[in-house]
Amino acid sequence: MEALVLDSVVRAPRLTPTLERGTPDIERDLVARELTRQYQVVRPLGRGGMGAVYLARDVALHRHVALKVLRNDLKTREDVRERFRAEARLSAQLEHPGIVPLYAFGETSRIMFMAMRYVPGDSLGDRIRAHGRISPEETRLVLIQLARALDYAHGQGVVHRDLKPENVLVDRETGRTLLADFSVARRRWWDPQPNELRCAFGTPHFMSPEQAVGEADIDGRSDLYGLGVLGYLMLAGRLPFTGESFAEITAKHLFSPLPRLASLAPGAPRDVVRAIERCLEKDLDKRWQYGRQLAAALEQGRSPFGLARAVRRLFGAARSA
Repeated sequence: MEALVLDSVVRAPRLTPTLERGTPDIERDLVARELTRQYQVVRPLGRGGMGAVYLARDVALHRHVALKVLRNDLKTREDVRERFRAEARLSAQLEHPGIVPLYAFGETSRIMFMAMRYVPGDSLGDRIRAHGRISPEETRLVLIQLARALDYAHGQGVVHRDLKPENVLVDRETGRTLLADFSVARRRWWDPQPNELRCAFGTPHFMSPEQAVGEADIDGRSDLYGLGVLGYLMLAGRLPFTGESFAEITAKHLFSPLPRLASLAPGAPRDVVRAIERCLEKDLDKRWQYGRQLAAALEQGRSPFGLARAVRRLFGAARSA
């Protein structure tokens, strides 16, 4: 089945870096003017497929927030505007310590925006780029936290559809990881929109086989496949499948055997390796069926002392960022 990829790039998943201070930003000036009574824009944080994100100060509540603003070049497209609204509605219904909460949504005559919790720290993508690999115990901790957050979302009928390092934030104040960006997520009991049929949403390197070919009725097991790719990348320092085109990457996810993780991460605990490899089964029925199963298996094999060290390392690395 032919598939159309939206909100993604066909290359190694290096997400848009944080914009440097002082970078000219016409959109930033527009945001500052339109929302001057509500928010004071401090600086850009980064850009995604649908919008730019800014650090801002909530004037009334005296707290920092992350403002996600629909890209100026997309604001006239009603389909994109409706997707932005849908992301806000969906995010507002998710309340979990492992998911970035939404505070507010608004529209003016010139912009659409969401105000979310600002997570001080960096993304897991930043961590991987800085360190290459993540230690096995830190990887175990991150996977447990994300599996719990996904299990909650899946229980609400929500499939994220875009698990990747830049959508995982590390809070420097707690060392906790939080799942962000539900821009291409959907509720399973909602009928897919006509323009979503035979579309593959997400980032190709992290897509499950069924997601890559554009199946409309994917479930939480597809997210767990993406989580497996994330875990593989953390331990091995490389992706399981790469390619020069969407078709090449998709073919590998569909048909190529998984390169043995144990040989790429020889010091990793066997239970962590097995848990990740089970996430990456091509057959849906052979994967973990629920995030809570994956979390429980990883928690059972952990060392209390090793987990404590992992928390300290994750916390310390985030604080020093």
